[in-house]
This record gives sequence, C-alpha cells and structure tokens, in this order.
Amino acid sequence: MSPLDQDAALAHGATANGAQSYAVPAAGVARHHDVSFEPELEGSSYQTAPITSLALARWTWAVAGLLIGTLLGFLSATGGGWKSTATIQINGANGDANAIKTVGQTLEATALADSVLGTAVQALNTNPKFAAARCLKQEKGALAGSITPLWNTDSSLVTITAKDASSLCAGYKATAVAKAVQVKIIADAQAAIEQHTADVRAAMTSQTLGPASSPAENSRLQQLGTEAGTQQANELAAKQSVSVIDAAVALPAGPDRNTSALLGAAGGAFIGALAAVAAGAGRRKPHSPRELVALAPDLTVRTTVQAGELAGRVLETGRRSVAVLAMPDTRFAATQLAMAIAHHLRTHGATVAIVDRVSEFNPTNASEDRLWALRRDVRRNVPANFSADLLVVVCGADEEALSLIAGQSDLMVAVVSKQRKTSLADIRRTVDAVRVSEPVVVLAR
Repeated sequence: MSPLDQDAALAHGATANGAQSYAVPAAGVARHHDVSFEPELEGSSYQTAPITSLALARWTWAVAGLLIGTLLGFLSATGGGWKSTATIQINGANGDANAIKTVGQTLEATALADSVLGTAVQALNTNPKFAAARCLKQEKGALAGSITPLWNTDSSLVTITAKDASSLCAGYKATAVAKAVQVKIIADAQAAIEQHTADVRAAMTSQTLGPASSPAENSRLQQLGTEAGTQQANELAAKQSVSVIDAAVALPAGPDRNTSALLGAAGGAFIGALAAVAAGAGRRKPHSPRELVALAPDLTVRTTVQAGELAGRVLETGRRSVAVLAMPDTRFAATQLAMAIAHHLRTHGATVAIVDRVSEFNPTNASEDRLWALRRDVRRNVPANFSADLLVVVCGADEEALSLIAGQSDLMVAVVSKQRKTSLADIRRTVDAVRVSEPVVVLAR
C-alpha cells in the first residue's frame, strides 16, 4: 500500500505500523476551498532577552555572589573605630639624611619599648580628661596592640597612630605615647649628663700628675673640663632633639564588619547578575512558560492544556493542516497535544485526520516518504487525500520535516518542547525555520 493509501485509510480509522489514527465524521463547517487561499500573516520580529530576564533566569548566580561577597566583606573588615595620629619632630640633625634615618628608626622601636608604654599607661590612667571621655583603662599589652609607630621615609617626622572605638580616646592614646617617647629621650639624656659628671669628678681626683698648681696637672684638669662641657652640651641638645605635635583630628579607621558585609553583598550580587547576563540565554533550558516568555518575548508560548485555543486559531485563520513538531524527549507530549487539538476541532463540527509519525518512529528504518503528508500538494487537498476537513500531522522536529514546511504560511505549526530539557537555542532554531507560519511554542512538563 502506498503512503497516500495508508494515510487515507488512517483517516477512516485504520492503523498502520502500529500507530493509531482516526477521524470522526461530523457536519462540515464553512471552509476556504480555494486552494490558492493563503491568510496574510505578520511575522514576529526577533528580540533579544531583556537584561532583567537574563538575570532572573539565573537568580542563583546572584545569590551565590551575594553570599560570597558578604563573607569576603565581613572577613576583610578592619572592625571600624577611629584612628588618630600624633607626630614626633626630629630636631637638630642638621639635614643629615643618614642621621635622620637612624634617629627615625630608633624612635619607631622606642615607641614600643616597655618603659615608654608604662609611662604612657600611667599618664592615660591618671588623666581626668581620658576618664571623662569614658575611655577604657589601659594596660601595656592592649596599648601596644593599638598603636602603630612609623618613620616617614625621607622626612624628619615619626607618626604615632592609635586606634580606638572612640575618636577622643584614640587622640589621647597617640599623644600619650608620643610624649612618653619624648620623656624617655629627656630622661636618657639627663642620666647621661649625670653619669658623665660623676665620671669627670672621679677623674679629677684620681690619676693626678702632681700638685694642682703644676703645669701638667693644670693642663689635665683643663682638658677634662673641656671634654665635660662638650659632652654636657651634646646631652643638652639630645634633650631637645625631638618635639611632639599632639593629635588633633581623628579619622575613621575603616568600615565596620556590618558595613563591609553589606557592601560585599551588594557587589557580589551585582557581579553574579552581570555574569548571568553575560552568559546569555542560548543554553538556558526554560523551567516554565513564564521564564520562556521573559527570555524570548518575541515567541508565542502556550502549554499543552491550551489545545482548545490552538484549535480555535486553526479555525479562525481558515487553515486546513496543523503540524505538531516534537523536540527531543517530547514524543508523548506531542502526540497528546495533536489528539487534543483534533478533539477540539471535532467539537466544532470538523472531520479530522491524524497522521502520527512520531510515536513509532525509528530513525534506523525510516522511509524517505514517511513525511509525505507534509508536502504542500498533499496538504492543499486534504478532503481528497484524507476524506476529512482538516489534517493534523505530528512528527519530529528534524531537518526533513522543517524543510517540507519552511517558508509556508498555509498551516499552523506547534513546536513542542520540554521544560528543563530543551534549550532556548534549539527552540529558536526550530522556530526560525518556520517563522513565516507564526509558530506556537508549546512547553510541556
């Protein structure tokens, strides 16, 4: 039996190759029997997916970015608070860069010396202004951890930066440490003067060269006096070798953990959404009709339960044939849709022939004429070829089927895809091949 005879028999309820097809006679409905009639349809234009739709389609990326950003922001936060800086000015170095460098590095180490910290702690804890500012009682270990001495390269300045939860307390701490450094320098110079004075006195009374009136003894005493005067002058200069500029302005030490976490969350969510937009929608497999409409606003999207609307569209446009194209993994859904459309058409009084070329289709033994029902000459004369008013063909969305109906608008095409299985790129590729017929994308569960 030829393919034409087989499908003509199917129109009267016979079966072929195990595929069930049938037609129910009913009163005819008004039709355009002129084979040259073609409804004038407007093709829908291609539109790219909106940025918001792309971001929402992969909202998990934004959530992942938000969580990662929050964590990184929280970990990178310095804890907030305030920082204030007091300055130690190096005097009397006569512009000698090496001498300034040596003194500056020495002052850096001196600021963290135990005696300096002890002096600063005592000064802070006994300062009524420090207590009035509600600053915490200080200990040497805590104070050492909150200050940072730094010699500014190629300058005669050493900064003492202190951090605290209060701006006033940070200023008091920085100033106290800087003044404690100055106190130590003055104390060390005074101790050196006293020690040298004692050494000179001891030298004057010992190892004499004769009576005090003798020329040798007189010369020795004069030499000792000159050396003592020079040394004392040097030590007095050492007392004035540094001066302290009190801390005046406190600045934020850095964002607190909450602020850093919020900024990190915002940045991470933005980067995640940006990555989702950059990834595009081509490989996305829509999870719902709403998502598909959002990603492809130019497509006409329906579900399998809207078969009645599709049948009404066929009747309204006066078309005689319907092609249901099954994407991979949608054979059952495509067959059910074709049967539902036929049922609704019969409800309106039309006789319908169903040609099922997908339920029992086997690519290994498929014949070349398995899709002969999609030929234009066959579809143009449905009553003669199938003894029915309308024809519903369900087949796979392969190249052979698309080539038979591409560029033609005298039939309605329903492209059946599957949620979470069919990519948007595959849907578009199929729709673009038959765009002239204004295809409908049916998203099956």
